[in-house]
Amino acid sequence: MAAGDHRVDLASAENFSMSDSVEERLDRLQKPGLVDLHFDLPMYLYENRTRPNVLAADLQHEFEAGGIQLMVAAIFLEDRYLEDALDVALGQAARLLREIDGNTRFKLCRNFAEIEALAAKQEIGFLLGFEGVEPLGEEIDRLRAFYEMGLRLVGLTHARDNAAASGAIFAASGSPTRGLTPFGREVVRECERLGIIVDLAHLNPVGFDQVLELATKPLVISHTNARRFYDIERNHSDEQFRAVAEKGGVIGVNAVLVSQNREEATLDRYVDHVEHIVAVAGIEHVAIGFDFIEFIRRRWSEADRQEFEKKYPSAHSVPDLAHHGHATNLTRRLIERGFSDEQIEKILRGNWRRILRQLL
Repeated sequence: MAAGDHRVDLASAENFSMSDSVEERLDRLQKPGLVDLHFDLPMYLYENRTRPNVLAADLQHEFEAGGIQLMVAAIFLEDRYLEDALDVALGQAARLLREIDGNTRFKLCRNFAEIEALAAKQEIGFLLGFEGVEPLGEEIDRLRAFYEMGLRLVGLTHARDNAAASGAIFAASGSPTRGLTPFGREVVRECERLGIIVDLAHLNPVGFDQVLELATKPLVISHTNARRFYDIERNHSDEQFRAVAEKGGVIGVNAVLVSQNREEATLDRYVDHVEHIVAVAGIEHVAIGFDFIEFIRRRWSEADRQEFEKKYPSAHSVPDLAHHGHATNLTRRLIERGFSDEQIEKILRGNWRRILRQLL
């Protein structure tokens, strides 16, 4: 389906026997493993750094239950850490490396060959990412240092201004009008030179357009949703989806911002987003970027929960898609909604793998 084609032909790529049961298809589709391009894991490991083996104790069973093979572990800084951004980012990276080194099931991947080897070795892989370039300060050489540590995806900002760009707000309008700074442009160019994927998630509209104009390689939106169903500038418009597709990029669908209303934050609404973005951008350009937060919330105090909900009042987890162990629920629902095996394979892993093969 070409970018801009609004028809969703869910029967156009049928490659399965009608005699196959849903369970047979589910097993077949899950077996090769899923790719999730956004998970705020390093922050969680850093916040729990006094505990040993956090990955194994808290999350490994969910990764295995959901058939997760690869995810981007994104370094993200809460506002309270911004004054010590470099130190905290290094601490997050260090905790991730320590946890990976201590468990033979995990692997930090630095290139596509290592990603391809995960299946044969029955490993779960991680790519290191940035959700905001605050750890760089305004020192572009730090980007090379983080690249050597394994950094392979960079989002310029979160929902705030920094030295590179401005973030989109969680409202239908009103994001800052400032675009990329000279440093932000330098970051984009250096990412492309080094072989780091540039992520458009969270950028305000003007910054989004400027990165599209500046970049020479495919871009991604690691985790987002369609403004048709939740109209905030943090999410993205049909025009933005088409622009990413036209550059050969991929869009990951987020499991947290599917609806402003909690009662509408359902698995079916999540699949509505998938269907819509497929219709707008094409099946070759849609994937998953879950951005799960329940693994963080479940260790919070009540005061922490109230503070988060005050800041992000419409960040609603989907009950049937709240953590990686629920990924099979998504695969099942895609089958039930009429997607073919070939289409589901592209959404679950194939489209991200194509980009990773091309850019890493």
